[in-house]
Amino acid sequence: MSTNARTASVADIRAAIEDWAGALRRKDAGRVLSHGTQDCVIYSLAPPLKASDADPGGLEQWFSTWKGPLGYQLQDLEISSGGDIAFATALAHLSGEKQDGAKVSLWYRLTLGLERTDKGWKIAHQHESVPFYMDGSFKAAIDLDPTSQVDWNAPSHPPMAGVIAYLNVENADATAKFYGRAFGAREEDRKYAEDGKRLIHCHLTINGGALMLNDPFPEFGFPWKPPEGFVLHLIVDDAHAWWERAVAAGAEATMPLEIAFWGDYYGQLRDPFGITWGIVAPVKKSN
Repeated sequence: MSTNARTASVADIRAAIEDWAGALRRKDAGRVLSHGTQDCVIYSLAPPLKASDADPGGLEQWFSTWKGPLGYQLQDLEISSGGDIAFATALAHLSGEKQDGAKVSLWYRLTLGLERTDKGWKIAHQHESVPFYMDGSFKAAIDLDPTSQVDWNAPSHPPMAGVIAYLNVENADATAKFYGRAFGAREEDRKYAEDGKRLIHCHLTINGGALMLNDPFPEFGFPWKPPEGFVLHLIVDDAHAWWERAVAAGAEATMPLEIAFWGDYYGQLRDPFGITWGIVAPVKKSN
């Protein structure tokens, strides 16, 4: 292919991608799909692992979760073409307001594979991805932007013993603050999502053990669900002191604190976020 022909192809591909991005901003499912091949394969941020873009139903359903037009832009768009095949890479920025009022602002990586057809250049493969943190949390790094830098000299988190509860709560910031008042929680770390409001990670220490929190992210397949089927136990020296502090902070007693049949003090509380806590302590022997 001559230099002039390659330049013309790149210009045509760029125009097709820009039209495709404009259709996404307008939430025009038909126009978006018109830029794909019939057998277009998609590896998107959302489940499943592999999908097809041939059916507009799923795209229309996703568009319906947003209020108004979408913010969608491509940065550092690079295009390589040869013959009837081309590849394009970019950093994509998606923003907008969900129907529930949540604000979304997310950078991710985009790769497009294109084919030249009798109807022009069409997208045959679409791949979206975000990195994840390598600190053992395996949390998606959705708080990054093109200016983010990795501090390779930062110390790694040491291994943590035991099984650590990781709670998806309706308001992680409010939950963490309540646990500070009710259970003496000490906050070790927090990471915000791109919207600057929701927490993708919050690490607390309570009674010497770790507890992790995050907000729901329904746009990524992690909606909030009412907690059920588990109890967080605090095994302490003074059950009455822990109990009274938690109740004073606003926890609801659901099982009175008393001497249980096995000989320890035991009672259960429900916090304002629906989590059940058990307070356990040995009965102190009188001399």
